[in-house]
Amino acid sequence: MPLYPIFILLIAIGLREQYTISASAVLGLLLWSPRWHRPTRDLQLLMLAALILTIAPTYLEWRQWYRYEPPEVLAGAGAVLRQWLTGRIAEAAHGRLAFFLQAVLVGDKGGLQEDTLAAFGVLGIKHMLAVSGFHVGILTSMTLPLSKVHQHRYWQWLVQGVLVVFLVVYATAVGGGPSVVRAVGSFALARLALARRWKVASMHWPMAVGLGCFLVAPEMVEELGFQLSYAAVLAILIVLRQSPWADFMHHYQMVKHPKLPVWLLTLQISLAAWIGTLPLVSYHFGGGSPYFILGNLLVVPVYTLFIWTGLCAVFLGPWMPRIWLEWWNVAFEYWDQWVLTNTLLLST
Repeated sequence: MPLYPIFILLIAIGLREQYTISASAVLGLLLWSPRWHRPTRDLQLLMLAALILTIAPTYLEWRQWYRYEPPEVLAGAGAVLRQWLTGRIAEAAHGRLAFFLQAVLVGDKGGLQEDTLAAFGVLGIKHMLAVSGFHVGILTSMTLPLSKVHQHRYWQWLVQGVLVVFLVVYATAVGGGPSVVRAVGSFALARLALARRWKVASMHWPMAVGLGCFLVAPEMVEELGFQLSYAAVLAILIVLRQSPWADFMHHYQMVKHPKLPVWLLTLQISLAAWIGTLPLVSYHFGGGSPYFILGNLLVVPVYTLFIWTGLCAVFLGPWMPRIWLEWWNVAFEYWDQWVLTNTLLLST
């Protein structure tokens, strides 16, 4: 039985008190695939739905009494990593750059000013300020040289194992938000499938992690961050599943395509994510930004550059010349002020 119908049923159950969800709409999603248009398959799905709808309320009630608590070792390791990241950022950056890096690398948005949050909202790029798959992708890309050192399978397994453990600790350090949990879990499953050469559709990774979130902490499904994260990633996977970038989505690693520039992938991902999240954004905030393409194509790449260099400064800051760090801080101040000034003109 596919994972898809179980995911649809449990997520619908988790959202039943927050939204008005039609039972016929859920049933339509369960039976929409042409592969299942056989009486035996339809009967199996209906029996599965009846079983889940019977058991789930009892499970949710049990979970209210027995809530999940992360292991003390994991929580302690996350606290140590968070403190270390915060200290390294404070040593390398100051002012707006320090607040920006604290938000995108540590998940602490307390230092961001209102004009920055408003500008990111106008440009439709607030997702940059949430630690998510975008940031997990940057961290994993930095470890690619380690995988090139040796091609022996034991070395490859060691590199991937250490990376997964680090990402789990990192997810704990930044607060374990829905987007980063989804990204880390999907990455771990995708890399395991790649190492084992399993032929599994990329759609299964976020759905498997989503089911895990429901089983461990059902209340997470009601968080808007969870809903936006899954709406975006599922829309991306649906829209781009037939594209030449399929390997990127299957295994969380970049592939080179001679006829398709990387900026086109960025545009496709941004459009798909915008379309997928638009219903939720319209429902909760009254509409989406009309400048999202401008923000994602022109503004996001420059801020991404500062995230990359910020990670370099975190790990290599003590050995970098101070004058480089000062120029880096000044460059961000000029860029950030330029974005704020021009965004203010767009919003008037």
